[in-house]
Amino acid sequence: MATYFDTGRAGLRAALSRHALALRAAMLGLALLAAALAWLALREANPVAAGDQPQYYDGLPASPSTALETDRPPRPLAGNPVPSYPRSALRNGSEGDVVVAIIVGSDGRPVDVQVVARGGSEDPAFDRAAMAAARQWRFEPAMRDGQAVPSTVHLPVEFRRE
Repeated sequence: MATYFDTGRAGLRAALSRHALALRAAMLGLALLAAALAWLALREANPVAAGDQPQYYDGLPASPSTALETDRPPRPLAGNPVPSYPRSALRNGSEGDVVVAIIVGSDGRPVDVQVVARGGSEDPAFDRAAMAAARQWRFEPAMRDGQAVPSTVHLPVEFRRE
């Protein structure tokens, strides 16, 4: 048979247990809030993390390979893969244009690919699709004085539903 004292202890334990759960939930919420604020602060300090999203800029970085004149610019080879139309853009019914700047090495392979302009939809999926395809493209390298040299080419990529 339970005494008044025993019943009181069980009730006290249950009350403490409920308060402990509420305290744990509040602490977890505060920890998540602090993590989100820290993430936002880092995101503002470095808006584009490596491999996160394409980087946008107004011009190409000045380098000896882009500053030198060439006798013949790089030319894309036949059979380069066509960028795949992003599924999210198909669902949304959006269309757009992307201009990619490709630094082509002397071997005809892309060294760096960046988005320099966009038109139509602001969907970043177009940027990712254009950059992924451009990284697989091959070129006849630019020529200067009969030698293959690194250079930069700007190529438009159109995304149109047919």
